[in-house]
Amino acid sequence: MELTIALGVLTGLLIFALKASMGCGLAHLSRREIVLVASGYLLVANAMGLVIDRIPIDQLSAMIRAGVAMHTILALSLIALGMLTIREWRCRGADISRRTFWALSIPCPACMAATFLSCSVLSDLTNISPARIGAAVGIIFFLTISSASLLLRRFDKGPVLIGNVMLLLGGFYILSIALLPSYIRMQSLSLSYTAPEMRSELVPAYLILLILISIGYIMRKKGVTV
Repeated sequence: MELTIALGVLTGLLIFALKASMGCGLAHLSRREIVLVASGYLLVANAMGLVIDRIPIDQLSAMIRAGVAMHTILALSLIALGMLTIREWRCRGADISRRTFWALSIPCPACMAATFLSCSVLSDLTNISPARIGAAVGIIFFLTISSASLLLRRFDKGPVLIGNVMLLLGGFYILSIALLPSYIRMQSLSLSYTAPEMRSELVPAYLILLILISIGYIMRKKGVTV
């Protein structure tokens, strides 16, 4: 079970880090700016690792529930800023992606709380201190965001690409909000059942993301543009 949970947490971290990387890389931030964003994730992860074992699971679940509002705001921001980025480029030839990329790169509070709830469960099962897990999570964030952002900087598709990514993820976020209430039901379960519940709720989310990506690919092949 520990290996399964660890792999699930690692997969979630990589997806989370890739989202931030797309904002930094596709907006063509400088190396210094990318390192600053990655360092922010490193600090947040270490801070949460130090306090996660002091927060009761009920309070942590409440944090996830409160984060739904921020999740909604972030989803709407992604859609609005994505449309604005595309429109400004197509209508005026202005690249404003360096002012809108933050919608992709900012950590979602609900996602961060859910991530560290997973880490808390993993800590209880493996007897590894939360501080060490937080440090490991921070290092994964830092290395993934830094390296992936530098690779994504090579894509020279203009602001339309980052705008389309914002629209795609904004739509996914809105759909995932419908899954969060059932996800939050974990607070009524014991820790031994938390991890399977999380996995069962995340599978539909990933399927929805794959469907949206497939639809976008087919629309692009058919010549339909946003």
